[in-house]
Amino acid sequence: MNRQKIPFLSIESYEHPWDKAARNALEQVPGFTALIQKLNEIGFERLLRIQYTGSSLKVNPKNFPEVNAILSEACDILSLDRQPELYFQWSYNINAFTAGVEKPILVLNTGCIDLLSPEELLYVIGHELGHIKSKHVLYYQAASYLPILTQAIGNMTLGIGSLLTTGLQLALFHWKRMSEFTADRAGLLVCQDPQVAAKAMVKMAGLPQQYFNNNLVDDFMQQAKEFESYDYDTIDHLVKIFSTMGQSHPWTVMRGAELFKWVDNGKYNNILAKTDWKASSGEPNQLKPWRYN
Repeated sequence: MNRQKIPFLSIESYEHPWDKAARNALEQVPGFTALIQKLNEIGFERLLRIQYTGSSLKVNPKNFPEVNAILSEACDILSLDRQPELYFQWSYNINAFTAGVEKPILVLNTGCIDLLSPEELLYVIGHELGHIKSKHVLYYQAASYLPILTQAIGNMTLGIGSLLTTGLQLALFHWKRMSEFTADRAGLLVCQDPQVAAKAMVKMAGLPQQYFNNNLVDDFMQQAKEFESYDYDTIDHLVKIFSTMGQSHPWTVMRGAELFKWVDNGKYNNILAKTDWKASSGEPNQLKPWRYN
């Protein structure tokens, strides 16, 4: 598959509105700016880099050329100005992590390599690069390590304790979950195949490996459609909010519902159409619509 580069992709063109609203609300919470400044003062990003460079396996073109090539292609599609360092860490669930604002690093669980196809891995890496492209990383790493930091420093050390109000922590964790919807869109823009994104999500949702050859994407899409319908009931909507409050990510099916809705409303195809011009006619190429029922 010849995937298109997207040289002039703006954050606003693919940002999920829930992400934007949650970030705006977060930045209005008293103490948030002071917390971010304090984390920068103590060199929090350097601590993260030391942790991963000291315990995880670094990828380069020589030792893992196939994986490095996937990362390079994803960076090229999103027109990132530099390629982040990539590491493997031992864990067999399908997950990844991005840290570092000045010098980003991307950490992939071993399960991503063993359980995903190259195209599905491209989607997951694109998702993580979406956090970098969307400038999520500073807030994202604060949310990821705040519980550990809170436990370690107590209420006094480093002057952070007084900043850690319950309201601030809830707002930060809520934004972190909402940012995943934007990153999912970036992952799809990189792999450029909704079926691939759906297959990756099916595996994330818990598909046993012995069923990987079964075509369960349509079932997942239908489940996502059914889940989306619950939003029309206020009680069900509140149940969703409170059920995911303690989680780092939204429910996988909920993520699928939002991603497929973005495809169906035409905005995903519109972004690719703007970058795919026929040299002969000077007109945008018509992309085949993709829908789920």
